[in-house]
Amino acid sequence: MAEKEAEKIVGQEQGEGEDEDVQRADQSTCDSDESNKEEELKKALEEKEKEAAHYKELWLRALADYDNLKKRTQKEIENIQLYAGEQLIKDIIPVLDNFERAIDSVEDKESAFYNGIKMIYNQLKGVMKKYGVEEIEAQGKPFDPKLHEAIMTVESEEYEDETVVEVLRKGYTYHSKVIRPSLVKVAKK
Repeated sequence: MAEKEAEKIVGQEQGEGEDEDVQRADQSTCDSDESNKEEELKKALEEKEKEAAHYKELWLRALADYDNLKKRTQKEIENIQLYAGEQLIKDIIPVLDNFERAIDSVEDKESAFYNGIKMIYNQLKGVMKKYGVEEIEAQGKPFDPKLHEAIMTVESEEYEDETVVEVLRKGYTYHSKVIRPSLVKVAKK
C-alpha cells in the first residue's frame, strides 16, 4: 500500500507538472493571441490615423477653397457696388460736353444766361466729382495709350516728342477706371 501511495504521490506530482506545462502552453498561446490582437489593433489604429489625417487634409483644403470663394465673392460685390453707376456716368458725360460747347458759344460772358449755364455746368461737374468721376489731364502731358487716344500727330517745336499738344475731347475716369479716353493730338519731331 505504501507503494500505491508513493505511485499516487509521484503521479500527482507528474500530473501537477503536466498541468503546469499545459498552463504554460495555454499562457503562451494566450500571450501570442494577445500580441497578435495587439498588433492588429495597432495596424488598425495606424490605418484610422492615416484616414483621419487624409480627411483632415481634405477638410482644410475645402475650408481654404471656401475662404477664397468668400473673398472673391466679396471683392466682386464691392466692384459691382463701386461701378454700379458707370453706365449712368457714361450717359451723362455727353451732356457735360454739350454744356461746355454752350459755354464756349456764348459771346457775352457777363450775361445772366452765360452765368446760369456756367453755374449748372459747375454744379454738374461737382456732382460727378463727388461720385468718383475725374477729368483726365492731358494737355502738355506725355502720351499714355491707357488714358489717351491719338487722333493725329503734328510736328511741333514747342513740345517734346510723344507729348499731347491738344485735347480734342476730354477723357474721364470713374474710380480710377478709364471710362472714356481723351482724344488728343500728339507731337512728333
